[in-house]
Amino acid sequence: MPDSLWNLENVSLAGDSLVGNSRNRLHEISLHIPAGVTAIVGYSGAGKTSLLNVLAGMETPSSGKVESRHSDTRLSAAEFSLPLFWAPQDGGLWPHLTAIQHLNAMPGCQTELNAANSRKSADNWLQLFDLEHRQNAVPRELSKGEQARLSIARALAANSAVLLMDEPLTHVDPARKPKYWSLIREHIMASNSSLVFCTHETAVVIRESQFVICLENGQVIHTGTSQQLYDNPPNVNVAQFLGPINWFDREASSIWLADQISQQTDFGLRPERTLLIPDENGALRILSFHFSGSYAETKLEHIPSSSEKTFVHRPSGNVHQPGQLVRIQVLS
Repeated sequence: MPDSLWNLENVSLAGDSLVGNSRNRLHEISLHIPAGVTAIVGYSGAGKTSLLNVLAGMETPSSGKVESRHSDTRLSAAEFSLPLFWAPQDGGLWPHLTAIQHLNAMPGCQTELNAANSRKSADNWLQLFDLEHRQNAVPRELSKGEQARLSIARALAANSAVLLMDEPLTHVDPARKPKYWSLIREHIMASNSSLVFCTHETAVVIRESQFVICLENGQVIHTGTSQQLYDNPPNVNVAQFLGPINWFDREASSIWLADQISQQTDFGLRPERTLLIPDENGALRILSFHFSGSYAETKLEHIPSSSEKTFVHRPSGNVHQPGQLVRIQVLS
């Protein structure tokens, strides 16, 4: 696999005149997308789908240069059937084909070996994605969740060197998503292929991606590894793309953290590094408390200054009540 899948230089994509949008959907993007698993994140309208469309070749930039390196001759080796496969947000299913016909049409399911008792057979893909009972259904007969699962099963069965997925598994029940993401992950690892996907789900980005591209108003505002963005985000706006965080400047750190951290620049603490400790002599008073499962959200008052701030923090065995005095403990 090459080290780089795409290099973009000053790429812009004009607005869609058919819907009266004159603003560029992408604006002078310069970007390097590495091999591996890359997540594209951003709020609705940020340009995620537009960027994927450009990468897939479904739209041509208004200006700039897109160098596609996923078509490198090294990707035409026997272990891959296709250099690239695109799974759009609507699934892109063929309306006249049944579920099993979608899979049998894929190069990865067309060898004699795969047709008989192979983990890559069409029957096996249907079983893995819980679609065996729907094998003879055409897309209009499938629920949105079933369509999404078939779209992903087809994408994996294509056995391509690079996968592009726009909001994969959007319509799938939340309780079942981890299972299907595990199948995607296992396929990527076993085949040594790459994946570029966009999503609004921060937990998926953290768990599945190695590299992150943050978009805002059609522009790239941050790129880097997922762990770097999670642990050491450059600012609070970018930090929030990967979930809740407590953000401090130097003055706020002194007030709320009692100088537990000595840092000259602004910084953030994720919930798992922040704990509320009951303290009869504490300078912080609980105004409200809300338990959210993996973290809790508590509004505090700093009594000496009457300042108020909402914190996300690790839940503890202590029952926190409004009026209780506490202190914040920073965990390493």
